[in-house]
Amino acid sequence: MNKLDIVRLAQKNLMRRKIRTILTTLGVIIGTTSIVVMLSLGIGLNEFQRKNMERWGSLTMIRVQQGMVFDQEGKPLREGKQLNDDAVAELRSLEGVLAVSPAYDFGGEATLGRKRGHIQLIGIEPGVMPQLEFNPAQGRLLQEGDRNVMVVGSEVINQFRDESFIRRMEKGMMGGYDLRYERQDPGEMMDQRVSMILYGNNRETKKIFGFTVVGILEGERNEHSYQTYVPLEDIKRMRKSISGGNQSPGGVMVVREMSAKAGATVRTASSRRNAPAYNPDDYNYILVRTADVEETRRVSATIKELGYNSWSMVDNLEGIEKTSRTIQAILGGIGGISLLVAALGITNTMIMSIYERTKEIGIMKVIGATFSDIHAMFLTEAGLIGFFGGFLGIGFSFIVSYIVNRLSQGVFGGGMPGEEMASISLIPPWLALFAVLFSILIGLIAGLYPAHRAVRLSPINAIRNE
Repeated sequence: MNKLDIVRLAQKNLMRRKIRTILTTLGVIIGTTSIVVMLSLGIGLNEFQRKNMERWGSLTMIRVQQGMVFDQEGKPLREGKQLNDDAVAELRSLEGVLAVSPAYDFGGEATLGRKRGHIQLIGIEPGVMPQLEFNPAQGRLLQEGDRNVMVVGSEVINQFRDESFIRRMEKGMMGGYDLRYERQDPGEMMDQRVSMILYGNNRETKKIFGFTVVGILEGERNEHSYQTYVPLEDIKRMRKSISGGNQSPGGVMVVREMSAKAGATVRTASSRRNAPAYNPDDYNYILVRTADVEETRRVSATIKELGYNSWSMVDNLEGIEKTSRTIQAILGGIGGISLLVAALGITNTMIMSIYERTKEIGIMKVIGATFSDIHAMFLTEAGLIGFFGGFLGIGFSFIVSYIVNRLSQGVFGGGMPGEEMASISLIPPWLALFAVLFSILIGLIAGLYPAHRAVRLSPINAIRNE
């Protein structure tokens, strides 16, 4: 018999006992649906957490900062290398790095027209802003040659309040007023002048630096939303103007030696044993951009090997992925039990079929059917059950996945206007294909013993037994 004849005969044999075939196929459907939905929950939760992390910060950004370098177990190894122009050049030379920008940052009091508030001012190289994944929702980004301009995050406007509002709040006259709902339009800041007020270390020297807002960054509730960005040269000018201030470049308060009347001597943050002597002009941190997540992992490891203290969102992602793999293994094992039960059902169906078709098998052998033909026929029947069960199981899996995602909307996506529905069940194409192929494989494995048993039947005994 040729292969097409075997497939037709197998299909005809399955249709002889429709109810039994349907029930056996139903077991495969349930098993396939269980394992696919279970695995999709692990995949979906991993992707859901990954997207949440991307909302807060980029997975291709590395922040090289001053401070202690730690090993994978969290134990301190050594002080990180100084962040100066030599460090910037060294980081730019690394393979896989797309963009590098040194940065200064400090917070301070600021005014916007008649409003007052506090902002986080960050100075970076203007020309690399597009490469560092900054995108303007309104206006433009910083450009080479810019001076006295700034780009602000979408939440910066909410850090400014009217003087009357601030006075009432300070006097405790706000009552039960909820500040979370006093949101302002970030577009109000476009082309407006923001004045930054800085003080010397004696709190008597007061200097005001003005900036014009030329752009609003897109995105809400991410790492850029509450920050303002100005050209690096402007920050250097401001630092020079208020030199002798009360903060070190790393944002650590420098405590000078107290007078003898205090009865004690306090060391500065840089007086620790073996700590490098930081230059006041060292950068607070350096931003490094890579092409993708895998490059971020590799470059981040290289940066730490060079002796720098670095951090990226990918560091948190590794722990999430490890937990996700564990969850997938557990859920997949639970779903696999259902598919195992379905495989036993296929085996039972095939064995029952042998008892019912003993004479037929004997006649087939007598008229010239080979052992391989008999073997192939029973394996084809088992494989067809696996195929139809797997194919229909995938269809049910998508239905169940849709229902789960709809139910999860109120739990994960509710209360956040404008956010997409949370998908905690995700079935990628490779999982659907794997499920069908795995169901066919399970059917073939379950049909091995019945096929072997059918081959071993003696034609004479089979006919005589009937």
